[in-house]
Amino acid sequence: MQEALKARIHWLIPLVAAWVWFCTVANRSAQLVLSLDNIENYALAVFCQLFWMWSNLGEWAQTIHFGYVDSWMWSGHRVGWLPVVGWLYGLNPDPVWLTRIQIAVVSLGALPAWGMGRDEIHKRWGGPVGLTLYLGFPPLAAIALQDYQDLVLAVPFILGTVWQCRRGSPLGFAAFALGAAMCREELVPMIVLIGLTFPGSWRQRVPWVIKGAIIAFLYGTLIWWLGRDFTGYDNPMMSHSGDMVLSWPPVWTRELADFENFYSAFLKPVQFLALLSPLTLLPGLGALFFHLTAPAHGGVDTAWGGHIHHMAPVVGFVVAGSIEGAGRMFRWTRSWGRMRTGALWLGGLGILVSTVALARPWMVFLGLNPALTLEMPTQIAEEWALIDQIPFDASVATDSHMSLIIANRAEAFTYDESLADKRPGEGLNALDFIVVRKGDRSWTEAIVLAGGKPVGETTAYELYDLR
Repeated sequence: MQEALKARIHWLIPLVAAWVWFCTVANRSAQLVLSLDNIENYALAVFCQLFWMWSNLGEWAQTIHFGYVDSWMWSGHRVGWLPVVGWLYGLNPDPVWLTRIQIAVVSLGALPAWGMGRDEIHKRWGGPVGLTLYLGFPPLAAIALQDYQDLVLAVPFILGTVWQCRRGSPLGFAAFALGAAMCREELVPMIVLIGLTFPGSWRQRVPWVIKGAIIAFLYGTLIWWLGRDFTGYDNPMMSHSGDMVLSWPPVWTRELADFENFYSAFLKPVQFLALLSPLTLLPGLGALFFHLTAPAHGGVDTAWGGHIHHMAPVVGFVVAGSIEGAGRMFRWTRSWGRMRTGALWLGGLGILVSTVALARPWMVFLGLNPALTLEMPTQIAEEWALIDQIPFDASVATDSHMSLIIANRAEAFTYDESLADKRPGEGLNALDFIVVRKGDRSWTEAIVLAGGKPVGETTAYELYDLR
């Protein structure tokens, strides 16, 4: 018993590291959420309402966003984790809690990073290197701060799938592969290609490709069957794929500046080591291809403050490839004799120093402060206080920017976007309360004419009772 415990005690190291990283990123996320300064308040509000409806009323529906259908495939995506996250959200229905769920899942990728580092690099020192290449990778924190996006959850599962494949564990491979596929439908074909990362001859790799194909086929068939009658909103990848079928070759929509300011960061500071593992990078090239050819202004961004969650699969494969690449370099030094130990120490120190050096400006850019405990910000947007005056069962609307404060209710609308779609022809008659921006004078005039009574205000918004 004691020997078994000693053999596993080292797993406390990645758990502690994951906790520190989680607290650091989660505290910043809470600041962004409560100051209403997210990547997109509107999108986060839709997720919150969708999960609130599922956990409280047992149905998939939302009224905040224009056009999305009432289905578990509400945005055209097929996400197996959706009901699980919805249930978790119901435990504490709050947008800060939702972002923390995402950040916690990403932080736990420290475990496969540690295990893969020990397997690929060195049993004693490989774990810290794997942790550094994962938790110290700046794009990982930027991806984790993407409010909530189910695709972000794929990062640790991708890393775990590659790790378990390379160590030859069919059960571990299947579990992580299924977890990755459940994050979004575009991960399903990637699972097949991960089988190519198995170390050995091509003949040895074929059974792993077959294993991945079986998992992909069974899960793909299941989500197809569950959504066989679905009609409505097509997700961007489906639309983009259809466009490419009609006009081939595809148009490359990115410029050299995008590579310099965005894409090149995925190979820094030492993640260029992933280039030594082309088969590990191969599945992520599909996601990168769609990113490079996506419409430049269609919600697939190359600005760090924009929608970059579509690069999450690339992050997973780059980290896996960099750990594998570091292990490959370690094995190349076997013939160096007495020089090997010094070279390895210098290499490890170089990875650590370069990671720390790059982390400092990134932490300033992302607003991260190292933390050991979870904290809530002391300063929050004053509009959060307005919802205390609105009965829980009331129908309420506000604009897209402020939609997050009203998300946890069945009748929540955006008067500048969804109200006309979800309650056609009703207008203000569909509402009990409205939180209107003071600058939206046409709406304010209509509210006054309809007999709305001002019952609260902030610097930029007014709350009216329409009952």
